[in-house]
Amino acid sequence: MKFVLLVLCLALIAPGTAAGQPATGLREVRFTGPSAVNELCACLLELRNDAETQGRLDFTAEVESASADGPADLTARIWEGSAHAIGTIDFAGHSRIDDSTLRRAMTIYERDLLDVRQLRRSLARINDIGVFEPVSLADISIARRDDGVTADLTIALRERKRRWWSVSGPMLPGIGMLQASVSSRLPPWGRGVFEATTYFVSLNMLGFAKPFLALQRPVIPGQELLSGFAVAPALSPREMLMHYGRTHLARGIGTMFNGEWIDPLAVPVTSAGSLEAKPLMCVPPKPRLWWLRRGGAAVSNVALAALIF
Repeated sequence: MKFVLLVLCLALIAPGTAAGQPATGLREVRFTGPSAVNELCACLLELRNDAETQGRLDFTAEVESASADGPADLTARIWEGSAHAIGTIDFAGHSRIDDSTLRRAMTIYERDLLDVRQLRRSLARINDIGVFEPVSLADISIARRDDGVTADLTIALRERKRRWWSVSGPMLPGIGMLQASVSSRLPPWGRGVFEATTYFVSLNMLGFAKPFLALQRPVIPGQELLSGFAVAPALSPREMLMHYGRTHLARGIGTMFNGEWIDPLAVPVTSAGSLEAKPLMCVPPKPRLWWLRRGGAAVSNVALAALIF
């Protein structure tokens, strides 16, 4: 469906513009009628998505409205720019974790096209490591090279505190139990699976049982098989193996239910030669059965939270 919509948008580009301009030049799309706004927004969102996957960093759009009191008549002018490849990827602000761990978490690499969607996924995986404050596209500095088709990325990171505590309890009586823990991340040392910063020691309490110590390594993107485990003298080998399986099951279910977030697109609008005060806000439609996915994620989180330890 998305491919059909994209083909339809490209087919509606003004013939003279498409024939007389290069692929990176100005394009025009026109929609009229009662559904012009919705159709135009769907087209612009699809074109932006296509530009992001191709590394076109200069995608911009503006809309001219020629409708006064009659049916909507909207013309969008779109500039996509040149496709960019990634030159180098650098990280800044990390002193406790090795570069190699961060690069393993990335799903986009040097010399690849600068696919913004893959870049979002990479940032989400870095957030999953749990060592840094949440990072987003706004934390990335892009330096373009003189060749006009290569860009260097610098991802700014902010490390979290080494110690934290948590308390949780059952949402409904009889389901789950009171859990509390005090945790501290290990100091920086080693690399790979022996990188101490990716481990933490926790003092855990389940219900009214005797507290116990555990050494844990949460699921590390890029090192999934060698992470997501806990070692504790109070747990038997079978219980530690079950903890490993439940941790990875929880991660898999969360990945399945959590859809990708797409940012709205704000497009400036001109009417009768003057810029309107409010831009046209194109909001991506919610995924199919989004309410079911959100409910499933909530239920699975509650169910698995009572089983992880």
